[in-house]
Amino acid sequence: MEEHSGHLEIINVVGMEFVDSGRSLRLEIIESIPPHGTSLITLKNVVSVRLFQAGGDEYPLIVIDLTWRAVPTEEKESVLRANQFPFVDESGKPLTPSMPLVAVHLEGAIVGDILAEEVSISPR
Repeated sequence: MEEHSGHLEIINVVGMEFVDSGRSLRLEIIESIPPHGTSLITLKNVVSVRLFQAGGDEYPLIVIDLTWRAVPTEEKESVLRANQFPFVDESGKPLTPSMPLVAVHLEGAIVGDILAEEVSISPR
């Protein structure tokens, strides 16, 4: 299921790995609120990852708030700049990818932002 915007509250991240030859990031999550389903969130064709871990390195990592939204074309440059996108032209302007962008934000034991082409959620 492809999602252009969404919101999850209080989830446990029990696994994180790069897949698709390193192009995509997959998070395995367990919902903290019953019925405690397990899902895979795949961030396809990642452009930028800025994640910081607040606390120990034991799993699960509790994420209080995970949101994502489609980035409108007119906002791409400012979002890339805010995420310190390293690919710029000779004037310092970010080289804007032609693909759609989805901005993902995490708050909790993992804090940060990810930019990807799409977000896909599937039950485990």
